[in-house]
Amino acid sequence: MKPIIYAALAAIALSASAVAQELPEGALLEAGTINMAADFAAAPNQFLNPDGTMDGLNYELCGALAAKMGLEIEWTNLAFPGLVPGLQARRFDGLCTAIFINPERLEIMNMVPYVQWGEGLMVPVGSELGRGCDFTSGNDESYAACFDTLAGKTVSVAAGGTTNRHLEEQSQRLAAGGKDAINVRAFDSNADAIQAVVSGQADAAYLNDPQAAFFINRTNDGYELAFTGFAPNQLALAVLKDNTALADALVAGLTSLKDEGTYQEILAKWGVAEVSDFSYAQ
Repeated sequence: MKPIIYAALAAIALSASAVAQELPEGALLEAGTINMAADFAAAPNQFLNPDGTMDGLNYELCGALAAKMGLEIEWTNLAFPGLVPGLQARRFDGLCTAIFINPERLEIMNMVPYVQWGEGLMVPVGSELGRGCDFTSGNDESYAACFDTLAGKTVSVAAGGTTNRHLEEQSQRLAAGGKDAINVRAFDSNADAIQAVVSGQADAAYLNDPQAAFFINRTNDGYELAFTGFAPNQLALAVLKDNTALADALVAGLTSLKDEGTYQEILAKWGVAEVSDFSYAQ
């Protein structure tokens, strides 16, 4: 089945001094338009609203980036397994989706880091769980006191992923230190883990930061993140390895968005953290 193509002008109003990149011939499949692909079944990174309109962190950020570059943006909605092969087949210019940087991908793509997100604790407003700890994202040991507050508490998590593994490791650390273990309740999905807190089956939910922020922002239902940024990973915009011109243009556009504050506003809305810079390995 062919992917559904969605075309739109980037809808975020930016200053008249937008970055206009002089890209060489061949850097884009279509002059004046950047073709980006993403899996729009991955909220909150990118998703379809009930009325079919596109939404999410990447949709908003890459829309702003395209506008900053003086380009229209056209989207290809494609399931994640088809994204890298589709890029290799030059069906689109790049990927603006939830894709992590790893050595295998760096062999075939230039990957421009643009956000990082980690794991955090969603609690009811007023809960003392996850509080009173001085943590620094990127320094996992600094979160020990945050997890210490969970001794003997029931914490929900999605089964089988890194959040499940990390929560079990913290529970084992507590038990080895003579404290009560965390009562880890693993559910089939993040939605189920969140519902466990809402229904009172769990005291807190341990989630990826953006997923927790997405629920909180969508429902405004008396929940908040007690801490964020544990075990952070970087997401990247990806283009083919030989397309350094486009990768450089993306870096310049992101830098301009950051300088004017638009980058920070979008990331704050979706509950993700900044990267220190947008440099990529070549």
